Amino acid sequence: MIVKLSQICNMQSGGTPRKGSSEYYGGDIPWIKISDFKDSSNGIITETEETITQEGLQSINNRLFEKGTLLLAMYGSVGKTAFTGIQASCNQAILGITAKDENQLNLKYLKYWLDLNQGGLVHQGRGVTLNNISLNIVKKQEIDLPDLETQNKIVAILDKASALVQKRQLTIDLLDELLRAQFLEMFGNPTSSKKFKLTTLASYLEKVQIGPFGSQLHRADYVPNEVPLINPINIVDNKVKPDYEITIKKSKYDSLPNYHLKTGDLIMARRGEMGRCGIITEKENGWFCGTGSLYLRPKDLNKSMFLLHCIINRATIEYLNHNAKGVTMKNLNKSIIAGIPIIDCPENIILTFNEIVIKYDAIRLRILDNLREIQSLFYSILQRAFSGKLNLDVSVELDALLEEIDLQKTENDLFSIITNEEYLLSLVKRLNNQQFESQELYDKAKHAAFQMLKDEERLEQEYDEQTKSLKLLVK
Repeated sequence: MIVKLSQICNMQSGGTPRKGSSEYYGGDIPWIKISDFKDSSNGIITETEETITQEGLQSINNRLFEKGTLLLAMYGSVGKTAFTGIQASCNQAILGITAKDENQLNLKYLKYWLDLNQGGLVHQGRGVTLNNISLNIVKKQEIDLPDLETQNKIVAILDKASALVQKRQLTIDLLDELLRAQFLEMFGNPTSSKKFKLTTLASYLEKVQIGPFGSQLHRADYVPNEVPLINPINIVDNKVKPDYEITIKKSKYDSLPNYHLKTGDLIMARRGEMGRCGIITEKENGWFCGTGSLYLRPKDLNKSMFLLHCIINRATIEYLNHNAKGVTMKNLNKSIIAGIPIIDCPENIILTFNEIVIKYDAIRLRILDNLREIQSLFYSILQRAFSGKLNLDVSVELDALLEEIDLQKTENDLFSIITNEEYLLSLVKRLNNQQFESQELYDKAKHAAFQMLKDEERLEQEYDEQTKSLKLLVK
């Protein structure tokens, strides 16, 4: 059944109490911003960076969302989703969604559908420096809605596949946290360390350049597949991710050389989320600084990584939030950036930190490769789920568990498979008939079966007279 979201959902955006009114902020009501999505655990927001008072809530017409509300980002990180794990309010960049009839719609089913269709929402958005969608765009989205029982089965399968992605992501998050701890151990608070003298960020920089004004670029200057530009939306997890659908004409690029990026530059969001920052690598050398960004050019490129970690440090982000200009949206200028207090650190210590980062990056890259494999499996399941091609038996869940098998290990954790009769029967049937979508998955299934045979757990072999071959059996 094809329905519009407006037919099955209640939708309400949040609001922002007037900035500068102290009586509106610092209360006991959690107030969610899009930056809180990033810190959510398993896509559930349980704490917020900012809170508002009862007076602040009243000033935005008591827009309060109950626990379990589905949240959708409408500005910036368009299409990003999360659930409220607490009763909370949120700003106007976020849409709160609840089911009109819980016997008709599983909100988790809708969340997975929105996650799959995030790209479509992004391309329906407006704006170049800060993409956004309207409430009407969301309301008009059409979804193929099966009965609730089918929704629940699909959600159960996707939950298990998603859990594997989250497990790998958690490993990366823990690794990132270890690197942050290493930074703090070596340097302390970069804005007020007791270990080193303080200077300002300007002392490390050759140049601070704000992105071009809107008047320097016109809609006709944005075209697909020419020179990539970097706006805040393109800075993700301290890395640059271009959108080749929105690039700059080469002729316009050539006329604005002041905004050409070089290897080692730090690219930052100059408005919105403070501390969003990344390093320009050789791959991005020559790309274009967008209107919503600014870039820093260090005097010494060996200090780029150190400066990045200073900028993304919580203490520096607090400084930027406190000193940024603007009421509805915080903005940075050259003087704010140049004046950031920062430690005056000896070069040998910075170089030692660089060596540590290289080692961390090598480990992180290996984990990321594995994460991408699992994400690919999850995305494949997601696509099949919403195209009617997903087999709602245990084979999909089994595939997700088999993806975890490490072919280099003689002993893998097979507890989830060994203790589930349905998984074992599916594994045996598919191995006996070689029913796997890829050679890699087939190899992992054989690896798991050999381990169980060796350990004499749950599986055994028997000669089949009809096929003249050995077949697996569940004990």
